[in-house]
Amino acid sequence: KAIFLDYDGTLREFEDSPELAVPTAEIHQLLRALNDREDLMVHIISGRSAMFLRSHFGCYGRLVLIAEHERRVAGRFQVWRPDPSDVVFGAGVSSPKTELQDWRNPCRFEMSRNVVAVEGSHVEEKAASLVWHFRGATDIAKAEAAAKTLVGRLLRLRTARRLRELRVTVGHMIVEVSCRNGTKGDIMRRLCDARKRVNKPFEAVMIVGDDVSDESMFEAARKEFLTIKVGRASTRAKYFVDSPAQLRDFLWQLAS
Repeated sequence: KAIFLDYDGTLREFEDSPELAVPTAEIHQLLRALNDREDLMVHIISGRSAMFLRSHFGCYGRLVLIAEHERRVAGRFQVWRPDPSDVVFGAGVSSPKTELQDWRNPCRFEMSRNVVAVEGSHVEEKAASLVWHFRGATDIAKAEAAAKTLVGRLLRLRTARRLRELRVTVGHMIVEVSCRNGTKGDIMRRLCDARKRVNKPFEAVMIVGDDVSDESMFEAARKEFLTIKVGRASTRAKYFVDSPAQLRDFLWQLAS
């Protein structure tokens, strides 16, 4: 059996700053219990860095830690590594590394305008994305309006520079711009298909997430997979829980 879990907003509640959202003692106890279940293979698939996942969860030998933006597993097993040649711009022409990185500076500039305009917001840099966070904004209404205008500017930038693989997404009090081909759904299906090819398919699969990026897993899930959305937003998942705390209660039942 397999479980695919997002981290922020799913297993762990959000904080104003991502660095504050470290695993609690309860989460460690829960993961220890899940790790001890030899009939379960738990995957944490997150936008966090491989370093974050390894430092906080590397002590659990049976957990598979997947750093989504770095396209790799943070433990012993590698799913894939980022390859700039995978990203295609313009009319189907692969761009060299220098061009690939060119999207960062103009996107960072647009996000920095929002940091100046919205007190309490900040930009987070990831391996394959930039994220503008406004959860800590002093004026949420102003921040939400600024998020809408930022999305518009980023989409116009994508069109003007013909960066067709540049993805702009809006999540829980974030705007993210990323340059990658793969999704969480691609990774999840790849892992499940690999098990099937060696005649060791998972007997059952449960997928849990809360945000836009997790919808790709729900969409890629086979009809027999159990899919759960944390929160009541529109989703392709079959079931809901209201909060990370409610999800943890459910996971405790599985662990025991």
